Order: sequence, then C-alpha cells, then structure tokens
Amino acid sequence: MTNLIIDLNNIAHRSIFVVGGYGSKTFTFDSQSEIDQLMRKMAMDTAFIIRNINPSRIIFCQDDSSWRKDIKIDENEGYKGNRVKSKIINWNNVYDAIGEFTDIMQDNGMIVTKIPKAEADDLISLWSQELLIEQEQNVIIVSGDEDIRQLVCSYPSHGKGEIFITVYNPFMQGKNASRKLYVPEGFETWLNTADAVDFMNMKGTINLDKEDFKRIISAERTKMEVVNGNKVAMRKLFCGDDGDNVPAFHTWLNDKGVEVRVTNSKFKKIYDFIQEKNKDSLIDHYILLENVELLKEAFIKVLKFKPLFDVETRLKRQIDLVILDPKFLPEDIFKEFHKTKKEQLDKPRVNYTNLNMYNLLEGTRYVTNKKNENEAPIFKQIDRIAGKALF
Repeated sequence: MTNLIIDLNNIAHRSIFVVGGYGSKTFTFDSQSEIDQLMRKMAMDTAFIIRNINPSRIIFCQDDSSWRKDIKIDENEGYKGNRVKSKIINWNNVYDAIGEFTDIMQDNGMIVTKIPKAEADDLISLWSQELLIEQEQNVIIVSGDEDIRQLVCSYPSHGKGEIFITVYNPFMQGKNASRKLYVPEGFETWLNTADAVDFMNMKGTINLDKEDFKRIISAERTKMEVVNGNKVAMRKLFCGDDGDNVPAFHTWLNDKGVEVRVTNSKFKKIYDFIQEKNKDSLIDHYILLENVELLKEAFIKVLKFKPLFDVETRLKRQIDLVILDPKFLPEDIFKEFHKTKKEQLDKPRVNYTNLNMYNLLEGTRYVTNKKNENEAPIFKQIDRIAGKALF
C-alpha cells in the first residue's frame, strides 16, 4: 500500500508564484478572479501528482504557527524571523482560499491534518513514522523543500521485505531541470528485483507498490536520486539554514579576525571524524546526544578551536530547530496527532484513477465549464499570465 503525503503549504505557495506570473506581474489576490485562478491551479497541480502516483491514501499536511518561534536564538532574531510577507498580497483571501481547498479535498475522501503550533514538516514526520513503522506501508512525500529529504529511509517489515519513505519533488525549475524521486540506498535493488511467483494466487504476484514507484520514475523528466536521510539532517544541524534563520552550530573569529562558521566542507570533516569513532552506527542526533564529549573533541581536533559555550545545550537547541523527529516534538502536538489518527486512518478508500482538475472541483463555483471540456481552455487565462506552467 502506498501513501501519498503532500506538503500543502509548499504546493500553495508555488501555485501563488505561478499564478502571479513568476513575480513578473502584480497579483494582489484581492479579486475573486485571481482567487479562482489560484484555486484551480492548486487543484490542477494536486490532480497531476495523484494521477502520476495513483496512491491508496492521500494526506495533506498544513502549517499552523510554529512552536519553534518560541526557541531563543542568541545569534539572531529567532526562527524564521528573517521572513517578511509581501505587503501587496491579500493574505486573508489567500488563507481563506487554502482553507476552502482543504475542505474540498476532505469532501473528496482525502485526509487533511492541521494541529495548533505544528508546522507541515512536523505533521509529515508524524504521519511518515506512523505509516512506515506502525502500519508497515510505503510513503511518498511530495514537497519541493529539500530539507524534508532527511526523512528518506528504509525499514524492514514483517514478512514483506523492505518498505520505504521517499520524497518526490515534482517541480521543474530551469532549462534542463527534472523532477526528482529521492530514495534510500537499496531502493533501486528492491524495485528491480522480481518477486516470487505465487501459483495459487497469480493476481497477488503483482507488487502494486512497485508499480506505483515505477509509474513515477517513468514519468516525463523524472530522475531517481539516492540520499542518506541521516546525513541530510546532520548537515542542517551543523550548517544551519539561512532560509529558516537557523544559525550554524557555531560561528567564531579565526586568527585573522574573520568570522567563520561551520560550512559544508567543515561539516564533512566533523561527520567523518565522529563516524570513524562509531563505525557500527550511522551518525544521527541520538548518537550525538550520547557522545557530547566526542563532539567537543571533534571541534578541537577538526576545527582547531575549543568551544566556550555549553555544547550539549547548543546541540539540543539545534535538534529542536532542524531535526524532524516526533520524539522531540512538544507533547501537546504529539498527543493531538495520536488522538485523531485512528479516525483519519479509518476513512473509506477512494479510487483516484483518472483524477483531473475538473472532477476534483466539480460542484464548486470554481468550475462552471461543460464536463467534456479539457483542462487546457479552462486554464488559458493562467497560461497567458504564467507562460509554461511547472507541470
């Protein structure tokens, strides 16, 4: 069984960007016409993704205000404190449209999860762990955010072989860009290994999950890329994330008085040093918490400076800011998710074969054309504004 988890905010903001003419035109979303175009664009993108994958279950994860904004960061104004919303956009209208979009998705049998103080990434990590470990089902996360790749992993199921969390980025930006399916090591071998034939049940010999993955890979301009989810997470922990206003693990002045931070090259040296000392374990945040003294040694021997700050306290701060692990989420978010998950999982399954923008929005004011009309003329106004769409 393949589960599709969609980062709703990532989809919505990219749709805003496209409908608004890639920043070349001023779209305020004050008018109903502009909101209509946004709604249809989100529906068109969603239908495209679902058609490509044909999943058994679809889950949308939606941002709320982030609990991480309460974390004190001495180096700057705080988590995502550098982000400034465009003042020309009517965000109330946009958020109302996104809220209506989620209602429509729920009416179409999909799951929408939003929990106070939780970001979409938090919810994606909760659902991924639930589906992979507790339900023993494959997960495909849809997001253009590269940081979500830290969740990519494999897991041994009981009697079913390996199961996987993968990340699908359907957005193509640039002349020779491609869509990406990020997978863990061993995934391609699993995908291309023929399953044993059950002569008593020939229908059961077709692995539908493999067919879902192959459908993505065979789609136009899609490339498969192997990533180490743990290493993606560790790189962000040490190097920080300018986009989220998360500083590097440490910034200091060298002997020439120049400010230096933990960069990718320095991270690699630290990572290799710690990995050499822990040859039997993949380096993750749990290993670091158990080996704080080794981390201090890495700073001294690799970076040639002795930390004057509390390394353990700094490590815990960085974990809270960048690591997507349900065990480190605030308890109220964790409890709220587990209180509602069973009801969501028990929802009747829906067949999404041949889904398109029209039947996704059918019965709403956003689609008034005849049923036999294809999507192209409905979107001719968007095409004129945005040129070639991302999909």
